[in-house]
This record gives sequence, structure tokens and C-alpha cells, in this order.
Amino acid sequence: MSAGPAAGATDDRARAAAAERERVAQRAAARREAAQQQATGTPAPATPPAAAPKPAPKPAAKAPAKSTAPANKAPSAAAKHASDTVDMAIKAATAYEREDLVRRLRTAKKLLTDNAIRIPVVGEFKQGKSSLVNALVEADVCPVDDDIATAVPTEVRHAAALSASAHFEALPGSQGAGWTETITPAEVAAYASESGNPGNTRRLVSVSVGIDRPLLAGGIVLVDTPGVGGLGGAHQSAVADLPRSHACLFVSDASRELTDAEVRFLHAVVELCPTVIMVLTKTDLTPHWPRILERNQAHLHRAGVRIEIHGFSSELSRVASAEGDQELRAESGAPELLTRLERVREEAAHIALRSVMIQVSSALGQLESAARARRDALVHPARHEALVAELAAAKERAEGLRDRGAKWQMVLNDGFADISADSEFDLRTRARAVQKEAEDAIEAGDPAKNWEEFSDWLRRRLAAEAMENYALFVRRAKDVAIAVEQHLDMAESRITARSVSAPVDVMARLALDVQFAPSGLRQVVKMPILQKAFGGIVMLTMISNMAGLGIPMAAGLVLGGVLGAAGIKEERKKALEKRRTEARTGVRKYVDEFINQVGKDSRDATRHVQRELRSAWSERVSELQRAAAAAMTAAQAAVTAGKTDTGARERIEKDLESLRLVRARVDDLSEHLRRTAPSPAASRAS
Repeated sequence: MSAGPAAGATDDRARAAAAERERVAQRAAARREAAQQQATGTPAPATPPAAAPKPAPKPAAKAPAKSTAPANKAPSAAAKHASDTVDMAIKAATAYEREDLVRRLRTAKKLLTDNAIRIPVVGEFKQGKSSLVNALVEADVCPVDDDIATAVPTEVRHAAALSASAHFEALPGSQGAGWTETITPAEVAAYASESGNPGNTRRLVSVSVGIDRPLLAGGIVLVDTPGVGGLGGAHQSAVADLPRSHACLFVSDASRELTDAEVRFLHAVVELCPTVIMVLTKTDLTPHWPRILERNQAHLHRAGVRIEIHGFSSELSRVASAEGDQELRAESGAPELLTRLERVREEAAHIALRSVMIQVSSALGQLESAARARRDALVHPARHEALVAELAAAKERAEGLRDRGAKWQMVLNDGFADISADSEFDLRTRARAVQKEAEDAIEAGDPAKNWEEFSDWLRRRLAAEAMENYALFVRRAKDVAIAVEQHLDMAESRITARSVSAPVDVMARLALDVQFAPSGLRQVVKMPILQKAFGGIVMLTMISNMAGLGIPMAAGLVLGGVLGAAGIKEERKKALEKRRTEARTGVRKYVDEFINQVGKDSRDATRHVQRELRSAWSERVSELQRAAAAAMTAAQAAVTAGKTDTGARERIEKDLESLRLVRARVDDLSEHLRRTAPSPAASRAS
């Protein structure tokens, strides 16, 4: 029944897109002709050309003749400086036999080489996400069509040559890591789209496309995600990865304002991702898109969401790239968005460099402590006993941090106990509020008439609330981490959990199992109708015979009809109430299962993060213990060696000079990062 209107809407969109392509091509051709006439001095014709030029062909997945994306950059001088500084620190830690520091420094150095900057592109179905990715890389790498929807995430990253691969999940219970197979770029649509992979029957995790583009050469990885269908549907795999992403592009069509579901989703996303950028697409089809942008900003401000919004036209960008039309490209919004993505890359690079320098500074502090202890023991042998006593006290304090009664452990345990209780209360409160909405909707109508639509709404609504609850958990966990850091008084102790995800899989397993049988209503109503109608006829006939009245048979039939109609109304009311009762029961069971399953997932995540943070901080405390023990041992050994080794003092001074050099390099780079830190986007607070 609904296929006709849907097909008509698709045809309308196709015709509108074709008309827009023709209009854009005409404008580009007019610009070329005007530029040529200006160059040759030929006056412009008084009338337009008789035939419109054909639409420009879509660019192939090869580099355009002239790219306007940011140029490919070699590793920065700051990154080279940081890498050399880490190597010097590793050499010093090796000399002092601190293998624990060597491991930490080598792990930190990977931040300089593993420069992948993940930017998922998320939003509702058919909002232009795939077209946006294609426009940004100036190639058709993601399948795009009116009847094509993305089924699995498609990662677009830098590669020397055009390539593609598909990543499959392992079978449940196999404990395998999954499979990665090389595919041809032409097969991407067959794997990544709903038409080629309906319902993800191939059990894919993602599809990767590699292409040589300057935008991607700096480490940016664009992730084209499936539409989330109300931002609470089954396709939320990209959402689970948001805490580990550097930025997020939220895509919405310029033809309409943000929905309540989108605003709620963005409210959760800003808690999960450090940078959220909204892109208003298809501006070429919507002349009034600036008004839509202003209204969207107002909606977000009322919700307490502060993000920047960019207008963008993938079609204008595509034609501008093909024609080399810079004016048309500026109109598309591509330069501003590419500049913003470049700033994301710079911010990520600064964060990585700062993190590396913090780790190097921490390691240097421990090495300097041991070196100074040796020097002081050599320079002031009379203070040997006092020095050893001071170092023993420092070692005892470090050992005290490992006790279960240590203040930081109490803060950690109490903090996560509060998180668990508050998250569970928040989840129950949200779920019961949704249940109340659902029951009110059931009471206001017949659930059998729109049960499929109602079920879809309920699933999405609860999924949105689960996302809000997940955002609360992430925010509170960060607060606890900061509180523990303050008690440990270590700059490098700011540690965050690496592997906690939104409850996407849990939501996918829940099912709302309520079945109605509308066709059985006739069977339910048929017998009561006959009983009441026949009873009315018999009653009137008997009364007329007993009273000797000559009431015609037709009057009995009328009375029977009235009683039968009353019976129909009564039975329909009973049947409707029965369906409502069944629907309410199904909703309550579904909400209870939601609370149980998502609540358990939340408790598991809480325990996981708590264990991970406790383990990481315990390792830091162990380092402090080893540093104190090494300093005390060095002081004792220095006194003994100083009696026979006349060159010991000279060697320790050289060691301290080397450590001072490394420290100076750390301070120099830290100051440079402070001076060159990217300024926050001015539009973010707007």
C-alpha cells in the first residue's frame, strides 16, 4: 500500500537532484565562458546558449589534476624533536636499569607514529553522509544513490594506491579475532550497502578504503557510518566508538530543522567526543538553509549543547572540483570545513606531543632523583645516614600508596560505587518515564492499528535514553579519574579507560514480543451478537403472547438489532481493552528486560573501568616505589664507591648534565606547544 508514495518520493528526489546537477553545470559553464571572454576581450552574448551543457561527470577515484585540500605534510619539527627526546630518555632509563620506564617511554613514543585521527560521520538515514565523505576526498569511494543506504561503517584512510578491504567478525563462541579480506574498490558497494549486504548478512565489522589524498595523508580517517534511524536504532556501531574518536561530524539535511531525537543524541555525543561538528548538507537544494541553521542553533542552545555548524553542498563541491571552479567551491562550504578538519588534526598532534612530554618528564623526575641521591652522598658523605633516612621515608610513603587503605584507593572505590548507584537510578528513572509515555499512548488509541510503528518508536526511545545514561557514566568516570589524580599528585596519572563501549549489542538483543490477531475480532464478537439479538426477539415475542398483545414480528427484529448493536459495542470495547492490556504487559516486560540487560552492561562497564584504572595507577605507584628504592641504593653504593673510585663524582655530574639537557628539551618543546596551541573554534560557543 505504501510502495506507491515511497516510489513517488524517490522519483521526486531523483528529479530534483538531476535538475540541480544541470543547474550547477550551467552555472559552471557560464563562469568558464565569461572567464574566456574576459581573457580574449570578446563581449558576452545577449542571449543564453540554446542548449544547456551536460552535467559534469562524477570524478573517478583518482587524484584530480589540482587538489584544493591541505597539502601532504612531512613529520613536523616538533614531532622530530619529541622523538629524539624520547630516545634520549630511553637511553638514560636503560643506563639506570629502569626497564619499567623504558617500556612506558616506548609506549609513549608510539603516540608520535600511530597518528590515526578517527572522525566518524554520523546522522539519520539519507542525510548525505556518504556524499559528504566523497566530496571531502574528491572521489566516489562510498556508494551513493537514492535507493542505496550504508549497511556497515566504511573507513576511508590514506594509502599510496587505491585499495579496499572487508573486515568480518568471527562466529560467536569461536573466540577468533575475525577476518580481513582484500576486495576491489568496485566491490565496496556490494559489501557496504544495504542493497548488496541487506541486514549485514555477511557479518561485516567494517569496510576500509585506502586512497591517496592530501587530507588523509596527515592521519585523518573518515568513517562513513550507517544511518542510525531515529538515532536509537540498531545501527549504532559508530556511536560505541565515539569516546575513542578525535572528532565527530554530525550530518543533518538542510531542508528541515533538528528533531527532538537528534537534539537528545547530540546532547549525549558532546559528552563522549571531544569535538563535535555539525554539517548542514544539501544547501544547494535549500535556498533558505541559513534560516534553518539559525533555528538549529536555537534548538541546541536551549538543550545546553554548544557545537559549531557548517553549511555544505556535496554536489557543488563535486562540480567545483571537476571544473576547477574556485568560486563555486567557496559557495559549497568545502574550504571552511576542510580548514576545520585540518585544525582537528593539529589539535590531535598537539595532544599527542603534550602526552609524550608528560611521560618523559615523569620518567626524568625518577631518574634525576636517583642521580641526585648519588651525587649528594658523594659530595656530603657526613650526611650519608640522614640522606638514607630521607630516602627510606620516601620509599615508605610510596609503599603506603599501595595499601588498600590509601587515600587514592578509597577515592577510586567510593567514586565508582557512587557511579554504579547513580547510573542504575538514572537508567531506571529514564526507562520508567518512557514506559509511562508508552502506556499513555496505548491508552489513547488501538495498539493493534500501529503496533509496528509504536514498537519502533519504543526501541529508539529507549536506545536514546541508554545513550544518555552511557554519557553520564563516561562523564562521572572522568571526574573520578581527576579526583584520584589530585590525591596522587602526579601529572602523568591522568589515565582514562581504553575499551568501554556503549550498550549497542545489548539493545540489539532485546525484542518486544506482542502479537495481535485483528482477524479474530469477528469470531469474538459474532456469538455475543447472536445471543443478544436472539434474546431480544424471544423476550418480545413471549411478552406479547403472555399479554395478548399483537406486536408484529418486525418490532422484535428491531429490538434484537438494537440489543445486537449494543452487544457489538460492548464486545469491541472488551476486545480493545484486552489488546491494550496485552500491549501494556508487553511494554512492561520489554522495559524490565531493558533495565536488567542495560543495567548489567553498565555495572560490568563500571567494574571494568575501575579495574583498569586501578591497575594503571598501581603501576605508577610501583614506579614510585622502584624510584625511591633505586635512589636509596644509589646513595649507599655511592658512599662505598667514593672511597675507592675517584672518578665517581665526575661521572655522576656528567649523568646529571645529560639529564638536564633532556629536561631542557622537554621544557623547550612544552613552551613551543603552549605558544602554538590551536585556538578553539570561535563558532563552538555560538
